[in-house]
Parts: sequence; structure tokens; C-alpha cells
Amino acid sequence: MDNLSGPLVSYALLAIAVAIALVLAKVGVRLVVRLMKKLESEGRLSPGLAEFGGALLRVVIWLAAAFFILTQILVTLGLREILLQSISSFLSANAGRIGVMVVIIMVGYVALRIFGIVFMEYKRRTKLHPFTVDLFQSVARYLVYAVVAVLLLTNILVIAGLQTLAGTMVTLFTVFIGLVVSFAATGSIGNALSGLVIMSWRPYKDGDRVEVAGGTYGDVVEVDVMFTKIRTIKDEVVHVPNSQIMGNKIVNYSTLPKVIVHQQVAIGYDVSRESVEQLLLEAAQRSEGLLREAKPFVLVRSLDNNYVVYEINAYTDKPNQLVMIYSGLMENILDCFDKAGVEILSPQHVALRDSAPAVKGRRKRGIARKLD
Repeated sequence: MDNLSGPLVSYALLAIAVAIALVLAKVGVRLVVRLMKKLESEGRLSPGLAEFGGALLRVVIWLAAAFFILTQILVTLGLREILLQSISSFLSANAGRIGVMVVIIMVGYVALRIFGIVFMEYKRRTKLHPFTVDLFQSVARYLVYAVVAVLLLTNILVIAGLQTLAGTMVTLFTVFIGLVVSFAATGSIGNALSGLVIMSWRPYKDGDRVEVAGGTYGDVVEVDVMFTKIRTIKDEVVHVPNSQIMGNKIVNYSTLPKVIVHQQVAIGYDVSRESVEQLLLEAAQRSEGLLREAKPFVLVRSLDNNYVVYEINAYTDKPNQLVMIYSGLMENILDCFDKAGVEILSPQHVALRDSAPAVKGRRKRGIARKLD
């Protein structure tokens, strides 16, 4: 009976140890789930990364519990010396690698803390949009996670005797980073980077009247990472890719207290310059939306074979009404020149006039400049 009591006690202790290990593993899994949900709700981890990190930590917890149970079983079966010898041999052979893994984890943790402090201070002092700073901080944090994970996995593979696979993993990771950098300026990634530059530089804001992407004209509705939404004068909302905006000039009519409205006309040499200038200034005086205190002026832009190109320039402080102001200015130009009996020419009209006789009693007009 005494001979049986010893093994029974050992098996009972083994059962208790297994039960404790399973309970602790279950508690640890629940804590990991709560931690991942908290990090996700605080915005420190994306949903995908939180799910992946939680699954990985749960696997590690169950593997640790399984290792503990296995060691307890071996000890109960009287294989303690063999187990201790195996563990001692493993630690002595891989002490350097294990130490390196511990250092990698510590360095990664310190790097995350330093990045957090640096970006927090940078956000407080910089003029960049807070969203941009937060995005850069997230990119830096995920990069640290990736580097630490690759280095740890590489050391584990080396310990397991899979040096070739470890080298291949490092090579693939390096190639992946290179591909991301090389394609960063193309496609959706380049468009997103352009959006970040625009959001950081802020050449315009919501409500500004702008001209972007080589001719899209209207009011800024919203600026996001991929697109800038413009409400045109036709009341259409256009989503302009940010990469197109970065590749073309950006005109912001709302940043200046006043802008110049200008319109060109082509007049024949038979009309004196003084008469043309007087008619253009009169048309500007009649136009609504133009400033009266800032006097308009006329420029001679070119001397062509059959006509002279004049340009009327006037100021306005209503950039959001440029289309209507231009329309009113051109209407007044037509009316003033028609009343004075002065014909407005255009290059196309001159070519037709030279090739065929004009119809009597019919006055032809042309506007050299289209509506902006």
C-alpha cells in the first residue's frame, strides 16, 4: 500500500499542476483579448494588427502551457535528470542567441517609447497637420514591430538549425522593403503620399476657390488622403486625385485680398490705341464686382500682322465670383465696342476675312480669351 501511495501522490500533484497551467493559460488568453481590444479602441493598433497580434500571443501562451505540462509529465515519470540535462545543453549551446533575442525585444520597446515621445513633441511644435504626424508615428511603430518580429523569427530558425530558411527570410524582407520604397511614387501609394504632402503643406483649405490639376476650377469641399473634392461652378463635385494636383500648378484665389481679372481683345490697326484703351476702361468701369479704388489698366500684349492684341486688367476682391465677373466684363466689352462701331477681331476671323470678302451689314466678333 505504501508502494502505491508515492506514485498516486505524484500523479495527483501532476493533475493539479496541469489544471493550474490550463487555468493560467485561459486567464492569460482573456487578458490578451482585453488588451488587444483596448489598444484597438485607443487607435494604437489597427483592427487587423490587433487581431493578428492577439492570435499570436494566444498561441505563445498555449505553447508555454503545453511546454510546462510536458516538463511536469517528464518529471513525474522520473526523467527529471534527462530533462535538466537537455535544458542545460540547449541553454549552453544557444545562450548567445537567447541573449540577442532579449536585447532585440528591449531595444524594440525602447525605440517605441522614444518614437512616442519624439512624435508627441513634434506634433506640439510643428505646423504639420496632426493627422499626418499620427500617420507617420503609426508607420514608424509598425516598422519597429516588423523589424523586431523578423529578427526574433530569424534567431528562432537559427536555433532550430534552419539557417538557410533564416537567411532567405531576411532577404525576402529586405526585398519587400525595397519594393515598397521603389513603388511609393506610383499608383495608389504615390497618390496617398501626395495627399499627405498636401495635407501637411496645406496650399488650400475647405471653402477656398482654387484651380488645380490643369484646369479643375471651383471650391474645395474636402481634402483626404487619396482625393481632393472640388465643387465646380456647375455645382458638380469632382474627386481629383492628389497625384494630379501635385503634378500641376495650384492656384488659390482665396489667399490674396484681391486678384486681377484680365481679358484680351484683338483690334485692327485702323483703330487708334487711345480709342481702344478708352473703350476697355469704360467696359471695366461698367462691370460689377471690380474694385473702383484700384484703377484698371490696359496693356498692349502683341503686334501681329493684321491686328493688335490689347488686354484690360482690373482688380476684384470676390474670387468666388470670377466666372460671373468675367462674363460681365466681356458683355460690357462687346456692348462698348459695338456702340462705338469698332470691330473685335480674332486670328480665325482675320484668316477668314483675308480669304473671302466680308458680308455687308454683318459685324463679326471674336473673343481671344476663353472663360477661365
